[in-house]
This record gives sequence, structure tokens and C-alpha cells, in this order.
Amino acid sequence: MVAVTLAFWSHFIHADFELGMNYYNAGNFENAYKEFYEAARYGDHDAQNNIGVMYYRGEYQPKNITLSYAWMALAAQNEPATDTALHNKILAKMTEAEQKIAKEEFQKLLAEYGDAAIEEKLTPAFSGTSLDVKSQRAIKRVPPRYPDAMLQQRASGFVDMVFTIDKHGFTRDHTPTYSVSTSFTKAAITALRQFQFEPMKVNGKPVDVNGMRMRFTFEIQGNSYSKSKLDKTIVDMREKAESGSDKDKLGYAYFLELLPSFASDYKIDDNPNKWYVEAANQGNGVASYFLGRNILYGNMCTQDSAQSMGWLLKAAKSGVVDAQYMLAIESFSGARFEKNEDKAFYWLTRSATTSPYAKLRYAWILATHPNTKRRDGKLANQYLSQIAKNHLDRQTYLRTHAAVAAENGDFRKAIKWQKQALKDAQELDLPDEYLQQQLASYSAQKPWREEI
Repeated sequence: MVAVTLAFWSHFIHADFELGMNYYNAGNFENAYKEFYEAARYGDHDAQNNIGVMYYRGEYQPKNITLSYAWMALAAQNEPATDTALHNKILAKMTEAEQKIAKEEFQKLLAEYGDAAIEEKLTPAFSGTSLDVKSQRAIKRVPPRYPDAMLQQRASGFVDMVFTIDKHGFTRDHTPTYSVSTSFTKAAITALRQFQFEPMKVNGKPVDVNGMRMRFTFEIQGNSYSKSKLDKTIVDMREKAESGSDKDKLGYAYFLELLPSFASDYKIDDNPNKWYVEAANQGNGVASYFLGRNILYGNMCTQDSAQSMGWLLKAAKSGVVDAQYMLAIESFSGARFEKNEDKAFYWLTRSATTSPYAKLRYAWILATHPNTKRRDGKLANQYLSQIAKNHLDRQTYLRTHAAVAAENGDFRKAIKWQKQALKDAQELDLPDEYLQQQLASYSAQKPWREEI
């Protein structure tokens, strides 16, 4: 029995679901169990194994060796059956009656949380091939200015942007995901920064909404695509996707999503989400992210927050930073997922290791959070120092510099940064009441405090 316990521990500390492990190592078994269970119900084998360990040890849940076996057997469902496997060692020590119960419990779990069952649960209800998405009402839109150099070349193109609409209705986190020219990208961002939307409200409270998408198309009258060439391209890509790798499936799905931006009248027969599902089921994390995002917003499928969470968790676990950031923002806002600041901070910290938008958001929260335990001006300054001076989201960059300076007691610098943010907002013709309130706070020698 001692050898089995040590083997449990060896496997347990290498579990990949770090948030649950953070709770576990802190002795918070209740939250650890809840996090492991959430991951387990989306097919995470490490989390399933950890639940089995907790049942074996009687941590949070009463000690139960039959359920311990069932969960650990579920985690090992794809592994070769051997007598040396930990769950089989547990089974061998049971009475015949206990073994019968344990095997029945395993079959119940397999039917609900086995890989085949999870795949079926996470497959969205496809709804045609239209890219129409219910979106927040735009209060102000500004068309992008066609770059002079591109006009002279009679060049056409498009820019696919992903961004956040913050709780004030302003655009943030401007990220070009596809562009044929830096000139088009700059023009698109300049226009998007001037947009204003009606804020999303949850229970009457304005919240941020992440992962919004918009395509800016630059076309010269008289230029058009060749339908015959496009037909051939689609046929070739589809054939490659059918017989090729997960990357081929991802590429085809992504191309289908981009198609309307340069050929809006072209009719497609495939739903991109179908191919995202196939790529994601082969382990492609980026496909899991795109799929989770589409399901979250009901893009070409039925909106389903639970399904979306499953795919985003898969993507986040595989290291897709955009998925980690989306999980953080959605967990902070409570707009579509349950509001959970512990989970939000966990994913924000993970995404902030590489994403400049996450670094900036983390710096802001570290400087402005109402809870003293959540604030850390020095750490905020460290993250802020990693952001390029020409960061695309100029408003957030300037406001965050001001907030961090104020949190660290440098109100002269805070006022300087905030005045730059005000000037930028005025040039964009955006309302500045919110910025004026922050400036007044800094002028009164008070750091800014803000609920997330």
C-alpha cells in the first residue's frame, strides 16, 4: 500500500491542471476538487486522475476506494491495460463485491465523461455558413481612410481585427489577425480606435466583452476576384483537409471564415466550425480556440457557454495565449462565464508571460484593484516596462501608465500620462468624462480604484 501511495503522489504533483494544484498545495481541497472536476468533465485525464487520488485519500470528499478506482480508470481509458497500473492495483485489493461496484461506477463515468462522450457533448449545433453574429450596437463607426500608396498601386485587401469592447463601450486590445499590408493595418486600427459601442450589461452592470471581430475591406471599384480560381482553390484546400493533417483542416476552416471579407457574394457549402472540430479533435490547440470563440458568440453555430468553456480550456492548456486571455477576461466580467476572480487572475498571469495586451491589463489591475491584497505597484511597473512604446492600443497604454504611476506615489507623472490620454481621446472624438474623473483623482493625490 505504501508503494501505491507514493506512486499516486508522483503522478499527482505532475498534474497539468495548475490552478487546481495551486489550491491543493495551499491545502484548499474544496476548491482544488472543484477545479479538477471542472476540467475532468471536459475530458482532462490528469484532472480525472487527481479526483481519483482525492477520493483515495479522503480529501474534501469522504474516502471511497470504489470511486477512486473509477476516476483513475477513466483517466487511463486510452492506456494499455496492465496489472501494474495504479487503478488496477487498487481494484486487486478490493473484495469481490467492491470490485463489482467499482466497475459499475467506472462504466457510469465512462458514459458521461469518456472521450467519446465528451467529443459528442462538445460538438456544436452547426447553423449554416453565414458569418453573421449578434453584436453590440455601434454608437459611432468611422470608415478607414484608404492609404495613398495603396491607391496609387490600385491594391486591394482586407484586415481582420480582433478586439475588446470595454465596459465604457470603447475598443481595446486591437489585434490584427490577418492583413495583406501594414498600410491597411494602420488605417484599420486608426478607424477602430474611434469606434464607440453600447456597453454590454450583465445584471445591470457594464462589463468588458472580449474576442469581438471585425473585417475592414479595402476595394477599388472595378477590381474583383476570379470565381473560377476561387472555386479551384476551395476544392484543392478541401481535398487536402479531408486527407491531410490537423493543420490542413485548420487552414481550410480559417480560409472559409476569411472568404466573405474579399468575396462577400461567394456562396460556400461548408461550415468552418465543422473543420475546426475535426482539427481540434486531432489535438490542434488553435482550432480549439477558434471553435471556442465561435461557440461563445454563436458564430455559425448555437451559442453555448459550457461548450465554449470546454474548447477554450483545451486551447489554453495547450498554450494558446489568446484562449488564456479570453478565459481571464470572461472570468473577470461574468458576461458569459461564471464570474471568478481567482480563475481570472490565474489565466491572466499565464497569458501575461507573452501577450502584451495581457501584460497591460494585468498592470492596470495590479494598480487599480480595490482589494489591497490584489494590488502591487512594483509588479505592475515591471509588466508595464515590457510594453513597446508604439503599442497599438494607445488609450489603454497611456491610462495604464498614469494609474501605475499614481499607485507608486508619483502623481506628477500620473497627471502627465493622463493628460496625454485625454489629448488622444479628444483627437479620436471620444467622450472623456471617465478620463477626466481619473485626472481629478490624480490631481487630488489619490490613486485610481476600480472594480473589475
